[in-house]
Amino acid sequence: MTPDAPYTRDRVTWLAFAVLAVYAYVLYALGPMLTLLRRDLDLPYAMIGVHSTVFAAGVLVPGLFFSRMVAAFGRRRLLWAAATAVAVGSIILAAGRAPAVTLPAVALLGVGGVFLQIMALALLADRHGQRRDRSIVEANAGASAAAVLAPLLVGALDASVAVWQVSLALPVVALLLLRVGYRTETLVVHPAAGTTPRPAGRRPPLPGAFWLMCAVCGLVVGAEFCVVFFGASLLRQVTGIGTGTAAAIMTVFAVGELAGRLAGSRLTSRPGQTRRILLATLGLSAVAFVALWASPSLVPMVVALLLLGLGMANLFPLALSLAVATAPERSDDATARTQLVVGVGIMLAPLLLGTLADRLGVAPAFGVNLVLLAAAALLLLVRRQPARTGVDQGVEQQLVVR
Repeated sequence: MTPDAPYTRDRVTWLAFAVLAVYAYVLYALGPMLTLLRRDLDLPYAMIGVHSTVFAAGVLVPGLFFSRMVAAFGRRRLLWAAATAVAVGSIILAAGRAPAVTLPAVALLGVGGVFLQIMALALLADRHGQRRDRSIVEANAGASAAAVLAPLLVGALDASVAVWQVSLALPVVALLLLRVGYRTETLVVHPAAGTTPRPAGRRPPLPGAFWLMCAVCGLVVGAEFCVVFFGASLLRQVTGIGTGTAAAIMTVFAVGELAGRLAGSRLTSRPGQTRRILLATLGLSAVAFVALWASPSLVPMVVALLLLGLGMANLFPLALSLAVATAPERSDDATARTQLVVGVGIMLAPLLLGTLADRLGVAPAFGVNLVLLAAAALLLLVRRQPARTGVDQGVEQQLVVR
């Protein structure tokens, strides 16, 4: 697509939107599902952390092997293989009645889901060139809407005559319909307009400033996933509400994130403000988390959960934009390395919280979240501001999406 070409949502664009929405649905349904799975199977809190660790281990695979697998199998085969992994993982998780079954299912969801995410973003960038930011913002809004639906549907099914496992039929049916509808579609790779070829030969290591911001990415995502995986457990322990009701209330967090992401594109329309906005959203997240943590009843917890979603919505994309801006000529390498660090954050943070919850209770153990947010803010404050260029600012604007 040339810079002056009109923005068009073609069939491949809608395919990318759809698979990204499926991944978001699975991701945000997983936390409430694990809370219900713990209740149904009488598992310790640490087992929720183990499931999140296995999911995160799956997340690491695409970061390590994506480029080589695309080169070996092509986009089309890899996309539908990832879709198959998500569908099979959903079916196994729905049928699982023991960790020996549910843990492999979660691993399949992690591997397949992140491959779908990376593939969707790659397709949008390839299809829309310099207008990729608009397409990714639209895809992100659709994914956030799916994230709102997920915990609401899981909780509603558990509270009704149905069982929560029925909610896992939705991604399976959606991916099956996409496979039928796009069975002849060719997903050919085209260089995106406005990109530059990767330089040949051995390249120098990424700068220290990148690794500092990469650590911020891991910390904020670890904090977010602690809320996703254990938020319903906290609501239930503090207020005494039913597990299904608590899972449904987690929709409020997803609504807050949707609102935050819709606002994020407007807040970052002026270049050079990303670091300040990230500090402000970190502050909002910390205040909202303390309010959630200290609230003794349901209503203030729901309000705090909404504000927490609003604050956490753009922590990762803002941190990622700053990380990539330290090496804009190597955005592919920087994004892949960040994905690995994020996977480690998802592996360790919920596992630590779950282990502490078994010993101290969920509410005291949630102090882990405040430590993660404080550490992220500290690293951001000690980071030296590099000289800014037009390339840096463009990278930031394009990456402030999730």
